[in-house]
Amino acid sequence: MQRSPWLHTKETFLVLSLHNKLRSKVQPSAANMQKLEWSEELGRRAGARAASCLQGPAPPPAPQLGWSELLLPAGAGGFGAVLELWFAEGQRYDYRTGRCAGNATCRHYTQLVWATAGQLGCGRHRCPGPHGPSEAFVCAYSPGGNWEVAGMPILPYKQGPWCSLCTAGLSGCFKSWDHSGGLCEVPRNPCRMSCRNSGRLDMSSCQCTCPPGYTGRYCQVRCSGQCLHGRFRKEECSCLCDVGYGGAECGSESVPPALL
Repeated sequence: MQRSPWLHTKETFLVLSLHNKLRSKVQPSAANMQKLEWSEELGRRAGARAASCLQGPAPPPAPQLGWSELLLPAGAGGFGAVLELWFAEGQRYDYRTGRCAGNATCRHYTQLVWATAGQLGCGRHRCPGPHGPSEAFVCAYSPGGNWEVAGMPILPYKQGPWCSLCTAGLSGCFKSWDHSGGLCEVPRNPCRMSCRNSGRLDMSSCQCTCPPGYTGRYCQVRCSGQCLHGRFRKEECSCLCDVGYGGAECGSESVPPALL
């Protein structure tokens, strides 16, 4: 039975996690390395390319898309071994010049650690051949990397302390237990606040919706009592009593002045 070129959920997680782990290990350290997220669309494109067994011209690079691909003898290793091979190209990469030593290639490495790439999709496919079966591995990245300006290569990332140059939209700093450094990400809580006492945070307005009995910016103020004949005023944590009632809980009838 022929294996599908699209990765199953578990392999998707492993490939994505290993990408981010390797991106957190670059030397010198990266100030703007972005955390990759999985893209189903890129996964389909990479799977289709792998299913071609890398026959025909490789997809042309574009600012919106970058490619890395490799054909190995079947059984030589899975995506873990492939990514380690690509990352090992960095041993021949000179960050000061942006070039690879000798006639070696570092394009897999520089694409893997292209700082502004935010989306990833990969595929693999077992291919027949005259000398035995092989396996095609393909990864697509967006935005793509490996660009030059006036013949000079653009460095894949900016050097500096981890997460020190994260943009405003990527102000979070993700660091897993197996990471060497941090990766810029969209913060899960852009408001940088939390609601207490089971309050719910509205991410669009950065305001807490408090459960009954609590108020305050963070739902940190507990209101005692209840409004028996009136309306609860959240801002003041007090009752606005109906006509004819008074007291802290609007539980006592007030006597009209004419009857006094």
